Amino acid sequence: MFERPRDSFDRPFIPGSVGNASTWSVPVRYKTMPGLNFSRILGTDVGDVAEIVARAAAELADEGAQLITSNCGFMIRYQEAVRRAVDVPVLLSSLLLGPFLERLLPQGKALGIITAKASSLSPDLLELAGLRTNSERIVVSGLEDAPAFTAAWLSCNGDLDMAAVESETVEAAVTLLETRPDIGTLLLECSELPPYSAAVQQATGIPVFDFTSMVEFFIRGLIRRPFSGIG
Repeated sequence: MFERPRDSFDRPFIPGSVGNASTWSVPVRYKTMPGLNFSRILGTDVGDVAEIVARAAAELADEGAQLITSNCGFMIRYQEAVRRAVDVPVLLSSLLLGPFLERLLPQGKALGIITAKASSLSPDLLELAGLRTNSERIVVSGLEDAPAFTAAWLSCNGDLDMAAVESETVEAAVTLLETRPDIGTLLLECSELPPYSAAVQQATGIPVFDFTSMVEFFIRGLIRRPFSGIG
């Protein structure tokens, strides 16, 4: 996890957030990466950041981690660097679900992606995730103009207002579908958006996927249990 700002504002990792251990069906171990923040993740010093991320991932693997994830969808930029550094599966971004979801959709349906900052979800990041950037089947909408979300997670100058962020996320999804009614599935890029996935689905009536969908999918393959029922 990248380092959080040292300030007086209250931004807890609520249930559903990648940073909340109760989100997961298995025990988790966190590793903070000192000096690494949101700005650096989106910055140009890719090599230096990749080294920090890969080192943290290697430490987690040495401590027994059976998979590595992150708390920011934009960490897709470092997916390959971490894969080279460890011998366990690496799922750094929910964007990895994008190609899978797009392939599932029928012809004439699009994949909608709600991201923390649309301008930062550049074509090269989509390509790193395996998505075709020139496809009309990929539609992106950002939350950078949503005041509550921005205050809590982008500018980091305010408390987390859960009700307001939920409302903004739902509004972004509904507006996106009004603009593109052909969207058949939504993917939430940001690791702080899963707490609002249920509300988004209730408002839109279509499938909604996020970080938790990705990680728990792999966990269910990692820990198989016998089936029980009536034979």
